[in-house]
Amino acid sequence: MKINNTNSLNTKEAVQHGTADFKLQLYHNIDHVDNGLIFYSHWHEEAEILYILDGEMEIVVDSISLFVKKGTFVLIPPNLLHGAFQIYGQHCHFSSIVFHSDFIDSKSQDRIQKSQLTPFLDNTFLSSYILSPFDYNSEKMKSIFNDFHSCYCEVHPFRELLLKGYLLQMLFYLLQKEKKYEIKSANIHLQENRKKTILKYIEENYKNQISLQDLSQSVSLSKEQFCRFFKHSFRTSPIQYLNQYRINRACLLLGSTNLSVIDIALEVGFDSSNYFSIAFKKAIGMTPSQFRKTTQK
Repeated sequence: MKINNTNSLNTKEAVQHGTADFKLQLYHNIDHVDNGLIFYSHWHEEAEILYILDGEMEIVVDSISLFVKKGTFVLIPPNLLHGAFQIYGQHCHFSSIVFHSDFIDSKSQDRIQKSQLTPFLDNTFLSSYILSPFDYNSEKMKSIFNDFHSCYCEVHPFRELLLKGYLLQMLFYLLQKEKKYEIKSANIHLQENRKKTILKYIEENYKNQISLQDLSQSVSLSKEQFCRFFKHSFRTSPIQYLNQYRINRACLLLGSTNLSVIDIALEVGFDSSNYFSIAFKKAIGMTPSQFRKTTQK
């Protein structure tokens, strides 16, 4: 997971977590919020362990809404949409361990791979993937996470091997709970596919003019049905989401290119530079030119 204003609206993250030869990364003590959103709905090929350090948040994983508090661990399988929201305006600090399935896969289809890892990597969100602070194994998990964090911050021989060992221990406590039940229905699977289709459509077409009709047709809904579905799924209107996505794209261009503000506005799908400047200032708190100056310091 990478939290920042310019990438928070990506659907499938383009960020590389870890390195090509060590596909694991820790993001520690994150405290980010943007108009009630801690992070927007997105997905990535990697699995993720979230650990709530302080406060509370609402996290939505694969259309399942969870209210989690300090001391809770949540395991998120690969390729599942997930987003997080503030509860009653309070801040929340959390850490995230993001790791690719290649990092834990067995080289052969042994008993561990077939009966313990593959079911998790097959993208079903189970009740056992939530470990509350009242769980019998909570203190063990906290201790292992703290050891993982200390090791991650150190540089010594065989550090990577030790980190992998700590990660496997955490997966043991999250995967081995006796009572497991799937908390999704066929209708929720349909809704999840619709959300991914919408986000992919926006990601591929944001540079062009997109109407509500275009968006609704992408998932075979009427405009009225689409607006209700989108608002329920993403806690904002389609137009607000699209504008924010375009502004985030513009932030990247302002910081990495010498294109004029007018050219950037057109590049990200705004047909009016004046409207772009007004929308940008409302979302970011400064004009595009002012933002560019802050990135050049």
